[in-house]
Amino acid sequence: MTSQQDATRRAATIYFDAWRDRDFGLLRTVLAEDVQFSGVFGDAAGVDECIAGLEGMAGSVMDTLRLTRRVVEGNDAMTWFDLVARNGAIVPTVNWSHVEEGLITSIRVVFDPRPLL
Repeated sequence: MTSQQDATRRAATIYFDAWRDRDFGLLRTVLAEDVQFSGVFGDAAGVDECIAGLEGMAGSVMDTLRLTRRVVEGNDAMTWFDLVARNGAIVPTVNWSHVEEGLITSIRVVFDPRPLL
């Protein structure tokens, strides 16, 4: 594994562990100031909007996250996980994160939102 892949895996691991544990201070440490987020429920520009969106999901929708698989290739990590919702729904989700210099610069998330509505 290359040092870039190590940095990408580290950033993606911290992102998910911190989000699951609701440690948004730690999560912030792996997001670039100008991170761009694109997801099913909306987009976010910048670290503050991104953190606010993740806090919102953690506070109102998410019970926990269960990692299924992570694939890292260079600057990109694809993480497949189950978002376990407070309503009991299990929502299979994929997150594609791009990492530059150890920081996540862009995130795209895809899932079927129907179990959450």
